[in-house]
Amino acid sequence: MFVRFRQSDNRLRLSLVETRRQAGKVVHEHVASLGAIIMPPAVADRITFWQKLHERLARLANRIDAETQGKILGAVHDRVPIVTIEEIRALQLENTEADERFWSQLQDMNETAAADHTVLRTDIDNKIAAFQAGAAEAKAGANAAKNRAAQLKKGEDVAGGPAKSMTHEETMKIMGWNASDVRHANRLQLIDKIGATEEWLHKTNSRRRDKADSLAFLKRLIKEGRLKLDPEQ
Repeated sequence: MFVRFRQSDNRLRLSLVETRRQAGKVVHEHVASLGAIIMPPAVADRITFWQKLHERLARLANRIDAETQGKILGAVHDRVPIVTIEEIRALQLENTEADERFWSQLQDMNETAAADHTVLRTDIDNKIAAFQAGAAEAKAGANAAKNRAAQLKKGEDVAGGPAKSMTHEETMKIMGWNASDVRHANRLQLIDKIGATEEWLHKTNSRRRDKADSLAFLKRLIKEGRLKLDPEQ
């Protein structure tokens, strides 16, 4: 028996062939495939190839004795060298370093995400604290007004003279609105008043552009004669 090597493109195919005489002629009979490997092979390719080669030869143990198997392995080794211990360790080191890079990158990604979310959480916590403080202040104001009303109903004098309601501007200021927010709210009220809310909702592009969009929308309504008003007011 001998090993036949056939290479096409970048792939080497191996097969086991038995020679015998038939009717006075030498005949080559295919016994089994011994596998294939990419050429030139990497260390990992050679490891896989030799593992499968031993499995194939084990299945042929009933046809191949130890001496023949040794010759086959020697012939294959001349074309596809058996992987050495040093090569295996070098491959293990390469794979381990690749694993280290992967896990380090994953660590950096998660740490960055955690830091970003920590900033977000801090911002949310600050907003929650501000709303809670505003709620506490509003509660105190409501209780004070309630107590004054109770005193007045009893005919008692209330310190500070006649009570005065807060102006619209004062109310907006307490709510955290600026002049631009107030104008925008007024424009939306006008849009709703003339029944153009659905049209407005279809025209606006994003929440960030609401203020600019509402002004542009009202100007278009004025230009079309559907509204007579200064939209800047």
